[in-house]
Amino acid sequence: MIEVFDRQFNLKDERSAVRRFGALLDEPRVIVANADIDGLVSSMMLASVSQWRVGAIIDKRGYLHHPHRSPFLNPDSLATTAVGVDVFSLRFPSAANHPVLYGGDVSRAQAAPLRRHDERVAAASVDLPMVNPSLWVGTEARLGSAHALGMPYKYPFGTAQVLLAVLEAVGRPPRFFDRQFLPWLVANCDGGVDTIRTYAWNAEVWWSALAAVVGPSSQSEALYRLATTQRPNEFVDADHRLRYEYPETSPNLNGKWNLRNTTPRALAAVTSLITDLSGWPDPFLDGVSSLSTWQSVEPHRDVLPVSGLTKINAQDLEALLVEASSAIHLNFSVFKERGTALGWMLLDPAASSLIQGDVPIEESDVGDPEGVPDADALD
Repeated sequence: MIEVFDRQFNLKDERSAVRRFGALLDEPRVIVANADIDGLVSSMMLASVSQWRVGAIIDKRGYLHHPHRSPFLNPDSLATTAVGVDVFSLRFPSAANHPVLYGGDVSRAQAAPLRRHDERVAAASVDLPMVNPSLWVGTEARLGSAHALGMPYKYPFGTAQVLLAVLEAVGRPPRFFDRQFLPWLVANCDGGVDTIRTYAWNAEVWWSALAAVVGPSSQSEALYRLATTQRPNEFVDADHRLRYEYPETSPNLNGKWNLRNTTPRALAAVTSLITDLSGWPDPFLDGVSSLSTWQSVEPHRDVLPVSGLTKINAQDLEALLVEASSAIHLNFSVFKERGTALGWMLLDPAASSLIQGDVPIEESDVGDPEGVPDADALD
């Protein structure tokens, strides 16, 4: 981890991911963002230090995109016009936190397609700047806790924390005018506030390394200290204060401070809340109020479980993984019914003949997670 961070954050090395990603900030790019708090916060940080704006947002079932300025309108130029934020694709640069490599050992028949998938990912990361700690280290979805590169040791936080470190490293740090709520919001993207306690054997090492590579006086260091020194109920106290001080917009965040839903109304309310706290600009092309005019698409999605691959013949497996390589978003997730699986979403809404039956929805804490009081209960 130390070697990887030292190499990828080395601004003197023209091959480092951070230097290459930073060089894109002055290019005209349109953001393809994940429709959760991590994607929204990360996009707003980028909008505060660049001219990038969101032209497409991806949720669990499909995507919403600008009717005239979406990068998806010219799919052949995605590599030069789009940038993914909490979204991973082999088709355009991105900042994300998702495991994307199979790795591991399988039978001889299935080994070749999986190896070629990993090779395509590696080749894309050479061609395109990809800020992805799990990919940098080489996390392998088929390996467990007996291996240092296994899924349990993946980068366990959201895109916002690593993107903040990247922006600080390249000299484009977003300003944190508010110190009461905003640090908690960024630190808790993808549940970092709980993750560092629940998975202390893994999370603290990642976060401390990320803070160290930027420096002891950085905002990344401040967030790390906030998370590691928090009182047992300190985030709950911050949550109560937020709901008292922002009674109109805060109900659109659940108890984990993720979005309660991804409707244009909810996105507008949370964008307004973050702008009030940070001064960061509205990140959406034509403003968040224009989302009601954006086009909604439910494209083809598919999922390929990690277990049971020997039941799929090598030719079909190869076809599925080639399809995944053309996706606008792909990553490994853990599903309740299927365990660890590679999921992907294509640009084309047409169904594929390769579909593997019912496609489960990727799990997240968007909405009101079980056991977490909703906003009304905290008023």
